[in-house]
Amino acid sequence: MTTVVLRIQGKHLDVDQCLTWIPETALGQVWRAGERRHGGKVSATSGCNVLLSENEDTSLAVEEAMRGFLSLAPQVAALVRSGATAVVDFALFIEAMGARSIQLDPGVLRAVGQYGVGIVVSAYPCADAPDSPGRPRGPG
Repeated sequence: MTTVVLRIQGKHLDVDQCLTWIPETALGQVWRAGERRHGGKVSATSGCNVLLSENEDTSLAVEEAMRGFLSLAPQVAALVRSGATAVVDFALFIEAMGARSIQLDPGVLRAVGQYGVGIVVSAYPCADAPDSPGRPRGPG
């Protein structure tokens, strides 16, 4: 499985304003500066995660993610210009005995980079028992 998430955060980010243009169906986690996060730490930033793609086929995940990202890119670029940071996180779920890779061609790198957005590639081991219906937790 490949999951692609757009993560936007900033010390002065107006998350409520972001929620006016982020599709509700794609919205993942939302947090605000001053709130307690995982492990009881207080968040210094506000932000959100936006699901761009979730697909077994890595190539299709990249294509879907780019379509989703480009539809949001002008708004994201404005946030970056105002001091927020944004990354597109390509998360790979690795089976116990398998290897995974992802190819991001120069067009993908240019398309994301021209808006001031970074790229992250994450790998998450899948440790579920064969009879477990659960899916490993990822970046969202």
